[in-house]
Amino acid sequence: MDGNRQTGSGWGYAVEGRPSTMLQVALRTVHRNGHSPQTLPECNGETCDWIREIGECLRSGHCRTAVLFCRDAGLACCIANKVPGVRAAAVWTVGQAERALQQMGANLLAVEMSDRTYFECKEMLRLCSKGGDCPPSVACILQELDGHAHR
Repeated sequence: MDGNRQTGSGWGYAVEGRPSTMLQVALRTVHRNGHSPQTLPECNGETCDWIREIGECLRSGHCRTAVLFCRDAGLACCIANKVPGVRAAAVWTVGQAERALQQMGANLLAVEMSDRTYFECKEMLRLCSKGGDCPPSVACILQELDGHAHR
């Protein structure tokens, strides 16, 4: 899959473990505002396998963008970015999420759940619902690298 191709029209979210109260309230707000995110697979065992499964949902076109609420955003990105076509970014703030979507066309936002407020959860979900297209300059570099280092 080339770095610029995205087939899914929807977006999704996944949560490692039990969703926090703030995330539950944010999800209800998102639904009430007319958004219908897909619930992606739950973590029922090995975290790395689950993260790969989320990456495969993006690669297959099951959804266009996703937000992953997890314990270790760095690990999530390391694993997810090995799946062709995934551009995962670890984000801690709403501003970082916005930049990741706009500047690198991230299609997976990995958010550590620790201490997330209702506002942060809601905004991360809202931003993910808008998606982000991979800028041509980034897509070109990623396509070039696909033939080299990451295999």
